[in-house]
Amino acid sequence: MANIKPSEFRPFGELTPQGLRVVQGIDTRGKHLHVRFEAPSQLNNAPAFYYQNLEIGMYSYLRTGIVRYVDRIGRYCSIGPGVTIGEGEHPTNWLSTSPSQYTYEQFKFYPPEKEATKRRRVARTAKNNTGAQGHVTIGHDVWIGGGATIRRGVKIGHGAVVSGNAFVTKDVPPYAIVAGLPAQHLRFRFDRAVIERLLALRWWRFDINDLAGVAFDDIETALDEIEAREAAGEIAETPQSFKSVQIYTKGHHGLGVEVSAPRSFPAPEADPLGLPMLQKFEAAQAKAAREARLLFRLGRKARALLPRRG
Repeated sequence: MANIKPSEFRPFGELTPQGLRVVQGIDTRGKHLHVRFEAPSQLNNAPAFYYQNLEIGMYSYLRTGIVRYVDRIGRYCSIGPGVTIGEGEHPTNWLSTSPSQYTYEQFKFYPPEKEATKRRRVARTAKNNTGAQGHVTIGHDVWIGGGATIRRGVKIGHGAVVSGNAFVTKDVPPYAIVAGLPAQHLRFRFDRAVIERLLALRWWRFDINDLAGVAFDDIETALDEIEAREAAGEIAETPQSFKSVQIYTKGHHGLGVEVSAPRSFPAPEADPLGLPMLQKFEAAQAKAAREARLLFRLGRKARALLPRRG
């Protein structure tokens, strides 16, 4: 979608009937961002900064904060106020940590910077950029508490919970609860058998309205009911179907239905934010436990070889 003249900007309110809520206070840093969304979803309810194109699933919402290197937010996600997701990082092994070495973005308000930057700029590459890279990917049914910070490149598995004010530096497996600075795994939301059923069922494939009458507050009963309805053909997967819009701080324009066909959900064994992610986490935990036991035994043997006092 091409950019248009400021005089042609249309108000954000026109998006509400299309299923996307954007309110005054969103700041795109002068860029026209391409947002792919499922209805209904929400980008902000107060001032917020967005830097990059984004995809967001139905019944997901964000409130306030900074959203930068984020490529996808799944369905049924709740993201609290004051979050920082995928923010850029400064180099720590260069002469300075200042961006004046590699970009003029921070100081482009000063006209001479455009020419001066050309003479001094050193491009950041995969080789000399030691900071976190990549985009944040957020699965389905994820809750991120207010004030949380998620580092670039982190993947958040389906059903995970990130505590308020946590600083997440590594991937969070599905249905895990993490908290702290840096964030550490506290526990899983459910036992292993229930999580396996959830990841096999992938309930987020369905429109929540098709699940009316399900006992949402009783996990075992809810799973039984949804599994039974699908087996009986009473409910069917609602493929991900996105509309597109360009968002700009001063208005919006270019609303249209995405040309590509609706996207189906990957099989459980092929979902990178589902069962494979959980299995990888469990394998790493088992390895760490084995190494800890080995170190303990080695330490005990070493202590036994020391001369006794007295």
